[in-house]
Amino acid sequence: MRRVLEMAAQELREGRPVVLAAVVEARGSVPQKEGAVMLVGAGGLLAGTIGGGALEHRCVQLAAGLFAGGQSRIEDFSLSDAQAGELGMVCGGNVKVLLVPLRRKDALFSTAGVWPGEEGGRLCLPLDGSAPFIEKGERGRRPVLTEWDGTRRLEIPLDSEGRIFIIGGGHVARELSSLLTQLEIRHVVVDDRKEFAVHERFPGAEQVLESSFANLESILQGPLYPGKGDGFCIMTRGHEGDLDALRFALSTRAEYIGVMGSRRKRERLFSQLEAEGFQNVYSRVTLPIGLEIGARTPAEIAVSVAAQLIRWRAEEEEKTR
Repeated sequence: MRRVLEMAAQELREGRPVVLAAVVEARGSVPQKEGAVMLVGAGGLLAGTIGGGALEHRCVQLAAGLFAGGQSRIEDFSLSDAQAGELGMVCGGNVKVLLVPLRRKDALFSTAGVWPGEEGGRLCLPLDGSAPFIEKGERGRRPVLTEWDGTRRLEIPLDSEGRIFIIGGGHVARELSSLLTQLEIRHVVVDDRKEFAVHERFPGAEQVLESSFANLESILQGPLYPGKGDGFCIMTRGHEGDLDALRFALSTRAEYIGVMGSRRKRERLFSQLEAEGFQNVYSRVTLPIGLEIGARTPAEIAVSVAAQLIRWRAEEEEKTR
């Protein structure tokens, strides 16, 4: 969501019209759920996705008719009848897509920033055609269709997906960062080596930081402090680095903590942490990290870790339904 809004702001600053398309309702077997968004410019899709395929292509076509000053509109797509055949899709569900022309004068872009500085902001898309806006405050991490002052609106949390903190910048971390970038999963990388903690090595990361692993609390603070919905992938080059990173991770509210290593290493680390007074180590920490797929190379291990993160996020989302 943040990436989409950043790009929208940039396009509007440069005088190019854009339209935001958002899935408002989704029933049955559909490619995307409520809250999925994409940004459309005069040249076509700019960022995000509402499911791809002919449905997305049709919405890009409809968006083109709103660049010259049209009003917001809702389009209904039935993916289980003749319309599904026309769209070339056989998902078997129903989708409502809200198309919203964004303008520089809207309250959404009237301030220097695009969203509130603190966590908990959400994008509000009224269904009555009025301008979108951003509200502060926490109301969960999932998009939700609500009614406020008699107007229905779709609320999309700006930080709904959380972040992954990759602690350690070695070969697996580099491959994992590349995958998370493709998956549009926000992530931060920390390494204690100057030559490894460079943005050129992790171009898709939100931030790349240099710090000793024993000093994570001093650099991951304020907006960067890990919270509920965030996760850790700990893959330093040694036992002490992993131990320091685990001490910090366990002191946060992070919901996923994974460590790269063997089961033998697991017992050694866990017993030491429990002796230091840390609780629920066995239930909170996943070690070895990643799904068991017989991975050997750094790229294969990264695939197994990314797959586990996808499953974890899906399970967390299902809990909130």
